[in-house]
Amino acid sequence: MHIGYRTRSFYLTMSICRIIVFQFLITIGHSTEKCHVSENRRPLVNSLLRTLLRSLNVGDSTDPDPTALLALRLANLHNLTGEKQFQQRLIEAAVRKVKEGDDFSSGPTALYTLAFRSACLDPAKISDGHSQIDLVEHLNSKLKQEIQSLELNRQPLTDYYQLALAILALCIEKQPVSTYVVEELIVRIMDYGAPFITFFSIDTASMSVLALSCLHGSPFNKIKRLKIERPIVRLLQALLAEQQKDGIIGTIYSTGLAVQALIANQQLDFKIFHCSTSLERLISEIPKGTFDTLEKISHVVPALEGHTYLDVQSLHCTSDQDNLPQENEG
Repeated sequence: MHIGYRTRSFYLTMSICRIIVFQFLITIGHSTEKCHVSENRRPLVNSLLRTLLRSLNVGDSTDPDPTALLALRLANLHNLTGEKQFQQRLIEAAVRKVKEGDDFSSGPTALYTLAFRSACLDPAKISDGHSQIDLVEHLNSKLKQEIQSLELNRQPLTDYYQLALAILALCIEKQPVSTYVVEELIVRIMDYGAPFITFFSIDTASMSVLALSCLHGSPFNKIKRLKIERPIVRLLQALLAEQQKDGIIGTIYSTGLAVQALIANQQLDFKIFHCSTSLERLISEIPKGTFDTLEKISHVVPALEGHTYLDVQSLHCTSDQDNLPQENEG
């Protein structure tokens, strides 16, 4: 579709204004609203954490979900024994997948990488006692496959959600991320390509915000910060456009990850984002059994705890307290 000169000028002016606003807001500090649930709602969050811990007991043949350990590690209360068991099962699964050549695409590899880092393990040195694997090298290899597909087909090998997840994990591992793949993601966002704006995917937009936010603060990033800020602002505005009066962003299931993206950029202090409203809406769904899968729980727990996947890089496991007993532990 042809866009006239005035229309292009309008969009250019709006983009410049957004960048100026972004630059101004990041200098004035973080939002004063604390984005986490109140203590009187703590038992409901704990019930989700215990569900994640119990998932280890669902058949020894079932691989544990890395997002579950990630959520447990980003929680404010911990069951250290349960988390240690989870960690060991994940190690065994990761080593087996890499050694046996299982279908281990960029997204799952990134999640395992984030999960191990959240447990203060080096993903480049994962050992089950018999074999050692380098998940960071494996993830870099998977990202190269994504890049090859982008070059040939203008589409990632998997999808943009997994691509953003891979960028996030490598960024947290302080790895240089291909300038080409980041610029391709930015172009897609700024050109309103699917799944951004056109056929809008809230989960993909949220993960992309987290990935770009990590790059924005990374000393290993080679792209100018200004170029990264524009797509962050655009996606955050698109997420807020999906926000309903009761705090839901898109659907109840996409809200947790969207809140993470917004928490990660609280310094922008979007006045129309009322974090407490979104969290209260999420909390109200827990007694109804709405979050009935590990993936759904794992996306919502970090937001309820006031954390995001970006916080993985600043966790200190030695300071964790063993303060989340399972029901049968009294």
